[in-house]
Amino acid sequence: CQVNGVLFTRDKQQFTYNTLQHHQAPFCRSDFLYKAALQDHSRTVWRGMIEVDAIAQKTDGYQRNDNLLLSDHVRADSIPGLEILADDVRCTHGSTSGKVEEELIFYAQSRGFTRKEAVRMIVTGFFQQIFDRISIESVREALGQSIARQVREYR
Repeated sequence: CQVNGVLFTRDKQQFTYNTLQHHQAPFCRSDFLYKAALQDHSRTVWRGMIEVDAIAQKTDGYQRNDNLLLSDHVRADSIPGLEILADDVRCTHGSTSGKVEEELIFYAQSRGFTRKEAVRMIVTGFFQQIFDRISIESVREALGQSIARQVREYR
């Protein structure tokens, strides 16, 4: 299965989400990708777990959570985990958190974009991997427009 998620926080919102990919049979595959952009004073906590039962040989499990920090006052905690009882599997997990690089904003501004437009483009690019996984064009476009509307001035 493939699970994709987009999260855009603002104000003092707090989101906690726990995910479980439980492989109970051989030759299972799971692919989890969540991306979050945090603004203002918001916070996220993600706890992800891939569990692989002893019978679930040849499992292929992947989980990743990426966070884009759009304020000095946000916090994103990511806690990926693996519990593997089988001995012939491929499971990976990871997480990233980081701010928008000022160099990228400067580059876009040198091409005539305002600071806010530059940040919107960078945030949209951050989510592009999720957009690429959406096969329905109208959904992809609506999500992109919704994200662009959420971006506030980044300092």
